[in-house]
Amino acid sequence: MQGPGRDARKKYDIKEFFKSKLIIYKLEGGRHKQMKKLLTFTLTIVIALSLTLAFGPVIAAETPDEGKKADAPKKAKKASSKKKKAAKKISEAKPAAEETLKPLIEGQPDPVVKPAASNTSDASDMRSENVRSGLSGVPVSSDISNLMFASNDMTYLLPQDLSSRWGFVFAYNYYKFIDEDKNSAVLDSPTGADAPDLRFWISKRLKNNDNYYMRARYGRLNLKGDNNLAAPNSKNIGLKFDMLYYTFNRKPDTNIRIGRQFLRVGRGFTYAGISDGLHIEKLYPKWVLAGFGARTQPRETNSDQSNAGYLNRSYRDFYGVQADYLGLKNKKVYGYILAERDGKVKIPYVAKEYTYDANYYGAGLEGSFKPNWPYYFEYVVQNGKTASTNAVTGTDDIKANSYYLGTDYYFQKNKYKPFLTLEYAHASGDPDRASVTNVVGGNLAGTDDKNFMPYGVYDLGLALHPRLSNINVFKFGGFIKPFYKSEYFKEMQLGAKYMIYNKDDANGAVSDAFATVASKNLGTGYDLYLTWRLFSDTLIYVNYGVFSPGDAYPAGRRDSSKLINFGTTLFF
Repeated sequence: MQGPGRDARKKYDIKEFFKSKLIIYKLEGGRHKQMKKLLTFTLTIVIALSLTLAFGPVIAAETPDEGKKADAPKKAKKASSKKKKAAKKISEAKPAAEETLKPLIEGQPDPVVKPAASNTSDASDMRSENVRSGLSGVPVSSDISNLMFASNDMTYLLPQDLSSRWGFVFAYNYYKFIDEDKNSAVLDSPTGADAPDLRFWISKRLKNNDNYYMRARYGRLNLKGDNNLAAPNSKNIGLKFDMLYYTFNRKPDTNIRIGRQFLRVGRGFTYAGISDGLHIEKLYPKWVLAGFGARTQPRETNSDQSNAGYLNRSYRDFYGVQADYLGLKNKKVYGYILAERDGKVKIPYVAKEYTYDANYYGAGLEGSFKPNWPYYFEYVVQNGKTASTNAVTGTDDIKANSYYLGTDYYFQKNKYKPFLTLEYAHASGDPDRASVTNVVGGNLAGTDDKNFMPYGVYDLGLALHPRLSNINVFKFGGFIKPFYKSEYFKEMQLGAKYMIYNKDDANGAVSDAFATVASKNLGTGYDLYLTWRLFSDTLIYVNYGVFSPGDAYPAGRRDSSKLINFGTTLFF
């Protein structure tokens, strides 16, 4: 176990993430466990299929026979009338919601090619789902260390299609790492990785308008050219329920969802992910109110890697409430409160505390200057308590902040469908931290912790892939479909982004532990994207990222690092 102080600086990058995952899987895996999971998965599929048959056909396909229509009781008619009146009342919110979301979601070309939209039988539910999930805020890429979620179409984090009975999503990613350590004289290890990922889902909408959703996942992670782990350097990620929840939709203005589900607040950079919990939402003519309580999934990687007893046991609880106001034309104003609690986990027989309990207060605005010119802004204040690196017991105050703003401009009448994007992200930093995530190597006792600690997803560049902590990032880019005349290549999109990175506090750490010099200049980077919707259910993509270190890196760590990624996502 590492000792306290700045020497405890721990590299937080993709290699360490892969290695820690493989070591844990090798220690705890076994063929008998895999067989047990396989049998459990098979049994679950059979049960889910049985439930689907038992509850009858999907509402979209339901056709009541004439006899039942003739014999329908008056009470049922009255209930139906009440539901229609309630739906009409809620539909008053539709113009405001659509005016707000149209320039953000529906009216413009997407930054990435998304799966073909599917028809649903419940228009009001789809409107509610758009307001609820805010598809415009789903990041087009994530922190690259979260390999299994990396894709040029991040919408597959969300349920694919609640109107259908079942389907598959298959994703395959290959990565090539070049000079990840910013030193070309040192042999790269690992040199790359590949990760196949298969997800099978079943969904059903019942007669009472409730629905259930189950998505099982099987994945595998294979490292290439790793000299630090014994062969074969690969392991089953395992068979697990990626999503499993039930939604009560019996009132048109209220829904309650319980189980493993995708949750987030705001645009998702503070908190977003799949967790186990309860989510409640209430719709009003000009408001959407939501609240949830959730815990991280079992065996989820802990962000605090200094807590050696819980590297793969996060045990973090999240409680959030959010209010969206839709009464302004072409605008959505929202605010949220999020509480994070770490479960008070401790290493057995060690007195050292690892407490990190944070609160987040966020406010944001989404809207458009014109139908083809959307913008967004979100500001977050963080407070709470954290254990210190050089104290066995006791906590200090957290006083941090972050904001994220940006705009896109779409050239609607241009046949090449180009658009430009501009973003700026800020996250405060702490001058005495040696690690932006760990308690050991974290805040010094007796001082306020000014480091912003998010639990969300965001796109800050492929090659550096930093955490949103002690950093300011300026991003500018553009996308275009140059082959619109070609039958086969008309849905191929090319894009590029340029990034400028700076520390918020020159003396503080960032997620790349090689940036040890007290300078704000982290460097620059650029990403190139190719995304091709070959068929309606087939996505192919190639991404290339380069990062050039700045003055915050010592002389021996200033070689450009590169990351090459190609993959495919298939929707069945």
